Amino acid sequence: MHKNTITNWMILLILSMIWGSSFILMKKSLMSFTYLEVAFFRLIIAFLVICPYLISSFKNIKTNHIIPILIVSLIGTLIPAVLFAFGQTYLNSSTTGMLNSLTPVFTLIFGVYFFQKKWYPNNLIGVLIALSGTYVLLLPRQLDGIIIAPSLLIIIATMCYAISINTIKDKLQDLSPIDIAVSSCFISFIIPFLFFLNSGVHDTLTKISDNIESFYYLIILGAICTSFAIVLFNFLIKRSSALFGATTTYLIPVFAIIWGLLDNEYIHSHEFLGIFIILLGVMIINQKQLES
Repeated sequence: MHKNTITNWMILLILSMIWGSSFILMKKSLMSFTYLEVAFFRLIIAFLVICPYLISSFKNIKTNHIIPILIVSLIGTLIPAVLFAFGQTYLNSSTTGMLNSLTPVFTLIFGVYFFQKKWYPNNLIGVLIALSGTYVLLLPRQLDGIIIAPSLLIIIATMCYAISINTIKDKLQDLSPIDIAVSSCFISFIIPFLFFLNSGVHDTLTKISDNIESFYYLIILGAICTSFAIVLFNFLIKRSSALFGATTTYLIPVFAIIWGLLDNEYIHSHEFLGIFIILLGVMIINQKQLES
């Protein structure tokens, strides 16, 4: 196997381990903070970690980068952070991680229809299989809106990720991974900053002090699972492809399930079947690209 291919798969594995743990970290944080607080603290911490590179990165931003960076910041970072945090107030970590495996499906669909990416017959077959797996995964024992609605929000978040991934690969290739991460984190930092400023700095600091253990989980979530992971993910996309980068979600459900089981979450048999079908579909989608 080529050296670059081995490196890409190593990066893929590391990212999957990191993002697989993010769902359980969100769950722990939600015990003391609201979903908006979890999402916004996560984004603020991510920016604070990476902000030393702000001035040097801004020097490399050109006019044609502004709209793509706004897309990556708002659609690919801010909105998914809120949707995932809200979804996990109702769903367990394992189910959320499983749903996240739909990202490559939407990456392919949006890549073909909006970014003129080449596609193969196996891609369409894989999409149909993966979508059928989602249907199986979302089969609750009792069909109620409390289960379905948050699941659909997580699916929307994966669509946002897919748009962001294609945008990075297609529109921001001439920027370094750190430049993309810094600029996108800065923009996605503004709304959370204004939110806490409006809430009152003293009240915010008091709540952090009263829930310091949960805030430690947020620090890890923001610093490692967001800031560091974004840079690493951007690096992976630039050296491979948008679709390959999206296949971090091959392994994310596996690690999400492991963390969930360690946290005493119960996994239903139909959920295992659903994730198997989704991953089968994603593997078929990527077959041509991984062989080439």
